[in-house]
Amino acid sequence: MQIHVLRRILIITAVTAFLLFFLIGFTIRQNEKAVITRFGQPVRVIETPGLYLKWPWPVETVNRIDIRLNLYEVRLSETLTRDRRNVIVPAFVAWQVEEPLKFIEALGTVDNAKSKLDSLVSSAKNTVLGTCDFKQLVSADKEKAGLGEIEEKIVGIVAPQAKNSFGIAIQQVGIERISLPEANTSYVFDRMRAERGQYAERYLAEGRQQADAIRADTNSQRTVIMAEAQKEADIKRGEGEAEAARIYAKSQGQDPELYSFLRQLDTLKSTIDQNTTLVLDGNQAPFNLLNAAGSTTQPDHEPQKN
Repeated sequence: MQIHVLRRILIITAVTAFLLFFLIGFTIRQNEKAVITRFGQPVRVIETPGLYLKWPWPVETVNRIDIRLNLYEVRLSETLTRDRRNVIVPAFVAWQVEEPLKFIEALGTVDNAKSKLDSLVSSAKNTVLGTCDFKQLVSADKEKAGLGEIEEKIVGIVAPQAKNSFGIAIQQVGIERISLPEANTSYVFDRMRAERGQYAERYLAEGRQQADAIRADTNSQRTVIMAEAQKEADIKRGEGEAEAARIYAKSQGQDPELYSFLRQLDTLKSTIDQNTTLVLDGNQAPFNLLNAAGSTTQPDHEPQKN
């Protein structure tokens, strides 16, 4: 009987201790910070994970704050650029709680934080884009495209306000894409075609300039080569003619009659072929040679006499 009573006492004691710990004890995880409020007023901040005690509710309340990085997509809205072009620029903001006490006092909940960040980022985005031309958003040239610079400017505006007012650290503001209202689509395509046309004209002009330079250089080299070749040919021709004259003179000196006869034959060969018909005086040189050749020809046999 005593053992049964003792067991009941132990059970009651354990349940009471558990309930008491549930009312006055709490744990903080690695990814959390906490702000303890007493009757709604903050009294201390806990930033180290572990087991802690507090006065039971409703005296003190544990306000847990997740300190992990949060990602929030800003609502869509049309923005006007400096050159008066409407664009839709979806953006996101990466943030985390850095000062729990200030966060609880200014916002209280994560939903309130998202609403405030949405307003801050949207306002900063509109301000920055209002100082940029439309071509900076859609240019294919990386040097002219300024999305990275735009993101940095938005962070520069939002980060100090978020930290000073809400205890929030802004890690990044990113632009997801550039969307256009339907009325601007045709304008963008026309502008992109014009830009590509300028690139094409520039490349064609550079190609024509290089082709002209190559062609001029080739013609110059051709002129030099032809002149040198003509000079060499003239020299060779002169040497050949001189050598021929020397040979002719030597031949004429050795046998003038033979030389005269051979020259006359050469003249006949260059003047008459099998399709040539000439009526000339056969007694004139060099055609008198034909008469001489005919007179020296004898018949093979004499005709028979009756």
